[in-house]
Amino acid sequence: MKSIAQVLMASALATCLAFPAAAADKVKIWVGGQVAELDDTWNAVVDKFQKQSGLEVDVQLFGFDVYFDKLQTALKGGSGPDLAFADLGGWVQTFADQGFLEPVDDRLAKWDGTEQIWPNMWPTVEWKGKRYGLPWYTDDRVLLYNKKMFKDAGLDPNSPPKTWKELVETAKKISDPKKRIFGYGQSGTRTEHTTLGFIIFLYGNGAQLLSDDLTKAAFNTPEGLEALKMYTDIAKKDNISPNAISYNEDDYRNMMAQNRVAMAVGGPWSFPLLQKANPDLDYGVALHPYNTKPAAVLGGWALVIPSASENKDNAWKLAEYLTSKETWLYWIDQKGGPMPTRMDVAKEAPKLKDPKWQVILDAFPSAVPRPGIPSYPRVSLEIQDMIQKVLLDQATPEEAIKQAEAAVNKILAD
Repeated sequence: MKSIAQVLMASALATCLAFPAAAADKVKIWVGGQVAELDDTWNAVVDKFQKQSGLEVDVQLFGFDVYFDKLQTALKGGSGPDLAFADLGGWVQTFADQGFLEPVDDRLAKWDGTEQIWPNMWPTVEWKGKRYGLPWYTDDRVLLYNKKMFKDAGLDPNSPPKTWKELVETAKKISDPKKRIFGYGQSGTRTEHTTLGFIIFLYGNGAQLLSDDLTKAAFNTPEGLEALKMYTDIAKKDNISPNAISYNEDDYRNMMAQNRVAMAVGGPWSFPLLQKANPDLDYGVALHPYNTKPAAVLGGWALVIPSASENKDNAWKLAEYLTSKETWLYWIDQKGGPMPTRMDVAKEAPKLKDPKWQVILDAFPSAVPRPGIPSYPRVSLEIQDMIQKVLLDQATPEEAIKQAEAAVNKILAD
């Protein structure tokens, strides 16, 4: 009996020890939006890491519209992944401020790729003097346009519009609503796509979202109101965009591939997706039309390690691998994008020498980042609500922008 008890105890102990070991051999990573479709390229990258490291990678992919809520809920409950992609639009600061993320300064100091990250990327992952993420890919939003639809309308496919006036004139010549053909796609859904689109119009009219010290709303100015009217008139009055309240830039990208929408906001992540949707699509890339000065908005994703993870070292190994020069060169060779946060890869990758990419690279150094504050996601929702109120005739542009200003100021004061 004593012998049997000893065997059972030894077996139980071995089983208890086995579970942590098994957990340590697996790295859970969460992916959002179009960061990395779970396709052959992604699978090849993950397979190589698994063979090199001996670790198993458990991947979960979430749509952009639901990813923030999913990730925040998991982080609050301490049940999230070991490594996660976080949008550069204030997510890192939001989660870091709540104590959900692990600082990575010490790890970055030992990593050989730190000096290769674009300098204007670091503020997107900093909070209170510490870095809480490793910028992985970045982008700037520009204008995508369908050259076939330009030709069909008798327009020069190599001369996209440069100003707001030209944008509307060009879109009207292309649009035929009865045939469900539209010149421009304006995002109006309650998603970040709408805020990003509005920011391009806002800064393209010499206005800005928040004050320089990020403590007050700065968009309720004559220039800001003009930008709001322009943004909503495209969707409501000019009849050059489909029902904006229902569509965003992802929808318009697909419509462009179907030769139904001629122009829309997009970026380097759009290139492989357009190619996949329509291999024969002939499209161009240009700076987005503006009123007073050119404008682009910086975006992208960072890799972050949740503080509740018990597998932080292996999570960092995966983060290093995904952001390595070798991995990025392979990724771009296979997919043609998106834009790496590494300067050396941006200079050396053959496919980034394409003229389309040159527009992205030329616009990037001056692209406007979204405010790196924890309250940015809430500020963004107010911008989305402001635009939807106008689109749904719930408020005039003057009323909506005033209401949004008050709401944003309250958020920032709190």
